[in-house]
Amino acid sequence: MPAQSSARRRGVFLVLTATVMWSLAGVFARLVGHLDLWTVMGWRATLGAASISVVGVVEWRLGRMEDVFGFGWLSPLAAGLALVAISAYTAAVMTTTIADVMIIYATLPFVAAAIGWFVNREAVSRRTLVAGAVAFAGVAIMVGDALGSGRLLGQALSALMTVAFAGMVVLQRRRPHASMIAVNAIGAFGSGLVGFALSPHPPLGLQEFGVLFLFGLTTIGLAFVLFMEGAKLIPSAEAGLITLLDVVLGPVWVFLAFAENPGAPTVIGGAIVLAAAVWRMAPDLRGAALVATGGDR
Repeated sequence: MPAQSSARRRGVFLVLTATVMWSLAGVFARLVGHLDLWTVMGWRATLGAASISVVGVVEWRLGRMEDVFGFGWLSPLAAGLALVAISAYTAAVMTTTIADVMIIYATLPFVAAAIGWFVNREAVSRRTLVAGAVAFAGVAIMVGDALGSGRLLGQALSALMTVAFAGMVVLQRRRPHASMIAVNAIGAFGSGLVGFALSPHPPLGLQEFGVLFLFGLTTIGLAFVLFMEGAKLIPSAEAGLITLLDVVLGPVWVFLAFAENPGAPTVIGGAIVLAAAVWRMAPDLRGAALVATGGDR
């Protein structure tokens, strides 16, 4: 029991650390907001891909690497989804408020459930359907507020990112032993190539390069690796609940640093989405708590 408790604490710490790193994306994006989108995308994705690749090589040398080719004929699709998700995320945080991006991304479990039903005919519980409907109502409130404000493009990119990530989740379920490290590295490199191809290549100062380096290293590289390691040690419902902190922390950091106010409708819509997601995970969290304490339903 002490060993299990220690492993669980380590898992919670790793997932929480990854979530805090992800939540800093908005701060990095605003610090380089004067640069064009393609330059930011190119450097962020390439540096992130490099950091993931280093971890992948180490894991492979230690014999702990998952099956690199486990996706089989689906490998190009998986890498393409990663490329779209990483690119759309960068574009979204550069074109709308961080709150918009985080709130739409919080609907990921419901989008994944819909795709899973359509592709794999996975059963969708009534609780998921109700929570999903409530969550999308919250998003509708937020989107309605954005009409005429110039944020719809960023929100559309956030939705594209969420759909792409959800597609990756569904593919991972079909090929549970495939390497997500390899897929994300390939997708990130592809995103970086697109960014550099379209970038006007402005000269970068040391501070700008430092921010872009941290942007890629933390939000693509370290956060992903820490989350994957931590998620192995705790129930998936608990990991999912911890990562929801990203939805709260991301807008808070940007508000504190840059006074970016998403507006009351966005806050209300976000609260609805968060409440729906937490309510959906409640039974899983109760079950995980019973298992952890040796209890029984």
